[in-house]
Amino acid sequence: MDAGRTGGGEELFALRRPALILGAISSVALLAGAFADTEQFFRSWLMAWVLLVMISVGGLAVLLIQYLTGGIWGVLMRRPAEAAASTIPIVGLGFIPVLIGMKSIYVWSHPEVLAHDALLQHKQAYLNPSFFTIRGIAFFALWSVIAMLIVRWGRGLDERHDPWVELRLRRLSGFGLLAIGLTLTFASVDWLMSLEPHWFSTMYGLSFVIGCLLSGWAVLTMVVVRLARSEPYSVVVEPTNFRDFGNLMLAFVMLWAYTAFSQFLLIWYGNIREETPYYLTRMHGGWGVIAVVLLMFHFFLPFTLLLMRPIKDRPATLGTVAGLVLLMRVIDVFWIAAPAWLGGHGGEAAASHPAVHGAPFHVSWMDPAAFIALLALWFVLFLGSLRKRALLPLYEPHVKEALSHAG
Repeated sequence: MDAGRTGGGEELFALRRPALILGAISSVALLAGAFADTEQFFRSWLMAWVLLVMISVGGLAVLLIQYLTGGIWGVLMRRPAEAAASTIPIVGLGFIPVLIGMKSIYVWSHPEVLAHDALLQHKQAYLNPSFFTIRGIAFFALWSVIAMLIVRWGRGLDERHDPWVELRLRRLSGFGLLAIGLTLTFASVDWLMSLEPHWFSTMYGLSFVIGCLLSGWAVLTMVVVRLARSEPYSVVVEPTNFRDFGNLMLAFVMLWAYTAFSQFLLIWYGNIREETPYYLTRMHGGWGVIAVVLLMFHFFLPFTLLLMRPIKDRPATLGTVAGLVLLMRVIDVFWIAAPAWLGGHGGEAAASHPAVHGAPFHVSWMDPAAFIALLALWFVLFLGSLRKRALLPLYEPHVKEALSHAG
């Protein structure tokens, strides 16, 4: 069955040209906006770029989990997860605009602010442009090396099924998951939590890591649902496989809700002057509306739908839920980051005035433009990587048996 071995997925790959056109148009509009409002451009870029990091590194984490745990669900996810992980070095180039626009994004990068802020001076050993840059480069170097090795060794199994290679994959996966969890925690502090450098939360890093897993899983689920419409996936995939995808998405949704609520509860109960402004800002006005939207559509609705077996067994409905989760991930990143700039410099107002009520709600047209442009171009890059080889791991017994029967 040649199509099952080297081709297939025509419906998915047909989306590449529309995605490229959409990404190009959005990018041109975004670049035009950069000349009109450079500060807003860099802020919009940061939010969209962080989401790409979440998806690509989340895809890598899913791949590592699969090699550690096994299961047919992971076999079906493996090639899309490899393609997502392979985009990490290119996504890392998006760190360059963040460095260029650092003064438009982070209040701690302003010497004049630092000179009059004792707390920022205390944090200067960690929050300074040079160390910030070094950490970012180190994060992407580590993620890229892990992705390169796991993808290369995994593809080598298609040529020769070697038990020692499988053992190396498991060992690398165990180390990689620990390393990714640790580095993502520091990355969340650097790129998002430091937008409001007076504020802190011990749950922030864990919530960010879970958000990465959920973002990557939602995208991979949507891809597999699309691939299942044509060979070779249509030959191999069964309803129980989609049920597994839905169950894992349910677990990630619940973990995200648990960490998000735990952070809120700890801060609200502690009632510390330096901590409560974060939620005071985000619970009023338009930001409060978004908080309700996240509560309803990022947790309650997906949670309810994913409890129903018919929803999980049907690719169309599962794909719709995954699309909803991805949209909520976009809104969540915006809700986390955008209020930090209400005071002009990143987080300055929220840090200085802990009783912010009715903070102005503002959405620039560059915010959705940045998300659309970067997501569309990432999708084009992802499809290019996915199409380089067979869509299914050919050495897997389940895959080989299904394809042989179909042939």
